[in-house]
Amino acid sequence: MTISLEAGSPAHRLRLRQLALYLRHSRQILAAWNLYSSRHSDPVTGRPHDEDTYGRRQQKRDSDTLSAFSRIYYHADELVHAADQQLAQLSGSDRTRHYSWQVRELDDAAGRLHAVLVALNQDRPGPGTKEYEEALAEGYADAWPYLHQWTSHGQALFAINALAERSTAASPTTVVAQPAPTTATAVRRCRP
Repeated sequence: MTISLEAGSPAHRLRLRQLALYLRHSRQILAAWNLYSSRHSDPVTGRPHDEDTYGRRQQKRDSDTLSAFSRIYYHADELVHAADQQLAQLSGSDRTRHYSWQVRELDDAAGRLHAVLVALNQDRPGPGTKEYEEALAEGYADAWPYLHQWTSHGQALFAINALAERSTAASPTTVVAQPAPTTATAVRRCRP
């Protein structure tokens, strides 16, 4: 895949806004799931009261999260690449090393998610059959951990971008020295 996204470009800012939408949406989906799960599971054992309904609700969580991720799916590699570029320009610190780890996690999750979706589209039986629905549910379940990685670590891309922008703004710029004032000019400036 050709990476054409330049860090700090208008396209990069657009992709970050799309990522922000995904993060907000996926966190809402996860919060709704956590609420549902806590209300429909035994508090001691954690087992669902109705496993069929619970499983369908879990499948909805997975499919909704995958649907939310679709706005950045085709640009996930570019976002990771731009963050790598930005990290390379920052001085090394514990914070940048932590962000570097998160970027690697996002890169790994994007690759694994791609593999899951390719397998899902290749091995799936025809629509309208029970086998189709089961394969779809299994594909959603397989994708969920990688989507959750993006939900957990996606915020790091914003932090990296902010650090890179601050670093760029704080970097010394070339100052063109003004010629020394003539004696007459210096005298005029000293007069009250």
